[in-house]
Amino acid sequence: MNAFRKRTFTLPLLAESLAAAGLHLPVLLSSLIRSSLTPALREQVMLAVTSVNDCRYCDWVHTGLALENGVDLTQLAGLLEQPLESLDDDSAVAILFGKHFADSQRRPSAAARDKLRQHFSPWQRRQIMAWIHAIYYANLTGNSADATLARLNGRPVDGNPFTQALAGALGAPVLALIWWNSRRSGRKAMAGL
Repeated sequence: MNAFRKRTFTLPLLAESLAAAGLHLPVLLSSLIRSSLTPALREQVMLAVTSVNDCRYCDWVHTGLALENGVDLTQLAGLLEQPLESLDDDSAVAILFGKHFADSQRRPSAAARDKLRQHFSPWQRRQIMAWIHAIYYANLTGNSADATLARLNGRPVDGNPFTQALAGALGAPVLALIWWNSRRSGRKAMAGL
């Protein structure tokens, strides 16, 4: 039986990520109502972070939202491979920054922060960071819940079972809703065939 190897929370990372997501929540909500950036860019940035953390729940939700918000299918298919030629410089910088943020486990380099600063106003950067903190927290919450499920099914799992169960419990209502919607959407698609 293959081991569960997705990135999950440690207790310090859970505390840090939860606090950052909470602090950025007002900006996130504001950006959903009146953003100075496009919804398509928001979804591209969120998918870039998700591509690193590999959360199945976030991948399902944000792929659908990306399509609903006008992300081109070809561009979406290649987004995670990073063929950025079809994007403007600002979009490419935001997407690569999101990916770098996740790759560096929330510790982007000064050069990456400077690049973001060169391309976006302070308010736009706050919105991008709010999206990134929210999706990073959501990704590792989903992965931690899946680690708990994998452990219950007898699969070997790295990481702290208590922290993974705690993170999964914190996200359980949202994850259950996403799972239920994915099942319902799957049944509708099958009925339409």
